[in-house]
Amino acid sequence: MGFHWNVEKRNGPVDITKLKSWSERFQQLLEFKSKYGHTRVPHKYQGVPTLANWVLGQRKQYKHMKDGKRTLMTPEKALKLFEIDFVFDNTCGRGK
Repeated sequence: MGFHWNVEKRNGPVDITKLKSWSERFQQLLEFKSKYGHTRVPHKYQGVPTLANWVLGQRKQYKHMKDGKRTLMTPEKALKLFEIDFVFDNTCGRGK
C-alpha cells in the first residue's frame, strides 16, 4: 500500500523508515569504541549525532530491567553491552 509513517517527537517528526535497528546502533557503538577506546559517547558527538541518544536510552532501559519494569532491554542485549565494557552508570565522577 505504500504507507509512509512519521512519528512525532519533541524536536519534530521522525521518519521511521530511517530508524536504525538495535544491531545497527550497536555496530556504530563498536566503531566509536574502536576509534576512541571507550563507550561514553558525548551528547554532542558529531560522527553519528543520534548515537549519544541511543546510548542514553540503553542506560535507561537497563535500569528499567534491573528494577523489574517493562523494558526493551533483554539479558542478551545487556550481555553484549557488558562484553564491550559499556558504561551503564555514567554518573561516576560527576559529583552525584
